[in-house]
Amino acid sequence: MVVMKKLSVLISAVLALAFHQCLADGSPIKFGKVNDNELKMSVYDLDSSAHAAILCDYGETWFEYDRSGDKGFQVYFKRTVRIKVFDEEGVNAGDSKIILYQSNGSDREKLIETEGITFNLENEKIVKTKLENKSIMEKEEDKYHIASTFAMPNVRQGSVIDITYTIKSDFLFNIQPWSFQYLIPVKWSEYYVKIPEYFIYKHTLLGYNSLAINENSTQMGNITFVSSERSGGMVTKTTYNNENISYKESCYRLVMKDIPAFKEETFLTTSSNYRSIYSFELSSTKSINNVYKDYTNTWEKINELLLDDENFGKRIKSAGFIRDEIEELISGIQDTTEKVIIVYEFLKNRMRWNLTNSLTSDDLKKPYSEGNGTSADINLLLIKALREAGIDAQPVALSTRKNGMINPAHPSLTDFNYVIALVKINGKNMLLDATEPDAPAGLLPERCLNDKGRIISEKNADWISLNPEGSDKRTSLYTLALSPDGNITGIVSHKREFYNALNYRKDIHSASSSDDFYKELEKETEGLIYNTINLTDLDSIYNPVGEEIGFSFSNGVEMNGDIILLNPLLFENTSENPFKLKERNYPVELPYPINELLIFTYELPPGFTTEDLPKPAMVTLPSNAGKFVYNVTLNGNTLMITSTVQIKKTLFIPAEYETLKEFFNLLISKQSEQIVIRKT
Repeated sequence: MVVMKKLSVLISAVLALAFHQCLADGSPIKFGKVNDNELKMSVYDLDSSAHAAILCDYGETWFEYDRSGDKGFQVYFKRTVRIKVFDEEGVNAGDSKIILYQSNGSDREKLIETEGITFNLENEKIVKTKLENKSIMEKEEDKYHIASTFAMPNVRQGSVIDITYTIKSDFLFNIQPWSFQYLIPVKWSEYYVKIPEYFIYKHTLLGYNSLAINENSTQMGNITFVSSERSGGMVTKTTYNNENISYKESCYRLVMKDIPAFKEETFLTTSSNYRSIYSFELSSTKSINNVYKDYTNTWEKINELLLDDENFGKRIKSAGFIRDEIEELISGIQDTTEKVIIVYEFLKNRMRWNLTNSLTSDDLKKPYSEGNGTSADINLLLIKALREAGIDAQPVALSTRKNGMINPAHPSLTDFNYVIALVKINGKNMLLDATEPDAPAGLLPERCLNDKGRIISEKNADWISLNPEGSDKRTSLYTLALSPDGNITGIVSHKREFYNALNYRKDIHSASSSDDFYKELEKETEGLIYNTINLTDLDSIYNPVGEEIGFSFSNGVEMNGDIILLNPLLFENTSENPFKLKERNYPVELPYPINELLIFTYELPPGFTTEDLPKPAMVTLPSNAGKFVYNVTLNGNTLMITSTVQIKKTLFIPAEYETLKEFFNLLISKQSEQIVIRKT
C-alpha cells in the first residue's frame, strides 16, 4: 500500500552519516546482571497468585540515517526485559514471539540482534544457559508479517530470564508501540523514544493505568553530508566537502510501575483494546527546507488517501477484466436484491480466502485467475463486480475484533486491517463479506462485528454500524421417553438460524464428513448415542438449518432405588458461569445477541410421578437487555420443561458486570435443579 510504505527520504546527499546523541539517563536494567534477591524471590509481593512476573521492561526507539544506501532515516527499537518464574505454570513466560512487518518491495523490519540468558540457582551458585541462534525460528504468517519465535532454554520454577533484541525498520509511519501491561504483573516498565524534528507523531495511551513518569525534553542531533569532487587533467585530485545540519530531537520518557496482570475473560474482542499500551502514528513531516506534509490528522484526509491509493481506490477502478463475465451473469435480471445476491454468491463461490486479513490489494487479476486471495483481494473484487452490475457499492474499512477497536476521536489509517462492501437496497444498508462460504448476503463474519467501520467514498464518507443483523438463534424441541431404569430415548429437532446456523455449517463442513462430526459430538458427552440423523437445508444458506436426531442417553439421571433424579435439560444446561472475575474493569463484548429456546417433553414410565416440581423463574436484566424464563409443568404422565434465554444487547459496561454475572448464576442454579420422580 503506497501510503503505508516507507516515506520518501526527506534528506538526500551523495553520502550521509547520522549520529543519534539524545540518550536516556540510563537503562534501569543491565542485561545479564541478576542479583541473589531476584533469584531467591519465591513470590511476587503485589500478587501472590502470579505464576511469573516482569521485574523490569525497558525499551528504546531512535532514528538513524542510512549510512550505506538510500533508505534515508530508519527506526531502531531495542527491548530488554527481565522475567521471574515462580512456578511451573509460569514457565511459558520464557516464550517469545516477535512480529516483523514487510512490504512487497525491499522494505521490511529486521531482527538484527537477539540475546537471551536463563539464570538458575543451583547449590547456591548461579548457572547460566544462553539462547542459541538456531533456536530462533522464523515463519511467514502472511505476505505482510513474519514471526520470529523462540523459547528460552532451561526455564523452571525459580528461573530468572533476561531477553534483549533490536529491530531495524524501514517504516517511519509507525514507531513500535509499547505495552506496559501483560497477562503477568509488571514491576517496572519504561519506554524511551527519540524523534527528529522532521517527524511529528500522534501519541495515544490506552488502558486504565496511569503513567508514573511522563517526561519530554529536547536535545540536538547532527547530520553530516559528505560530497566529493574530482579535478580533471593529467593529475586528478579529489576534494571532499562537508555540510553539517543540526536538528532538534524530542526525547520522551514514559514509565509505569506496579502494573497488575491483565485478567482475560470470555466475551472480549481483544485485550489490546484495554491493556495499557502507548502508541505513535505519523501525523506529519517537515523537511529541512520547512516543507510541511500532512498525513492522517482527519478522517476526511484518510478518506482521500485511500481513494487515491493505487492498492485501494484505484485498484477497484482498474478491474475491468471481469466486466463481460458479470454482464452475462446478470443478463435479464431486474431486481436489485437478486442482482446483489447473484454477484455475491458468484464471487464467494469462485474465490477462496487464504486467511490473510488485509485492507489493500496489490493485484486483483491474479487472485481472480487463481481463485484465492486475501480478504481485500476478494472484497475489492466484489465491490468492482457489483459496480459492473450497475449497483452502487462502496468499500467500508474496518478493524477486526482481534485487531482492536477504532477510536473515532483519533483518526488513524493503520488501525484499519480489513475491507468489506456496502450496498443500499430500497434505502436499507447491506454489508457484504465474500470470504465466508457459509454466510448468506448481509450476515457478516464474527471477526467483522467490531462497533463501526468507515465508508470510503467520494460523496458519502461516514461511519457505519457493524452491529450484527441477526442473533445466535436456536430452537430445540426434545420429545423423550424415560424408562424405569433411567434410560432416555427420543428425538430432538433443532432449528438453527443466523449465527447459530453459520457456526454450525462451518463446524460440520470443517469435519471430514457429517458422520465424523456427530461421532465427535458423541465422544464429548458420556452416555450419548445417536441413532438417526436427518439434516435439512444444510447447504441452503438462506434458510435455517434443520436437524432431526434420534438418540439415547444413559447419563441423564441418578438412580436411588425406586427414585429417579432427573437432570431435565440433560446435556443442554449451562454448567459454568463464563464470568468469574471479582470485578472486571473492561466491558463484556458479545459478538451478537443470544436467543435460545429449549422445550423438553418427557413421557414418564407407567406407575411413576413427580414430587414437588421446581418453581418457575424469570430473571431479567436492566433496561430489557436480557431475560431468562424457566418453567416446569406436569400434565398427566407428560412432563414439560421450557427454558428461554435471551440477551438482546452485545455491550455491557464494567458497571453492569456484577448484574450480568448474577444473571448467569441464577440461570445455572435453576437449570441444574433436579426433578424427583418416584414410583407410586
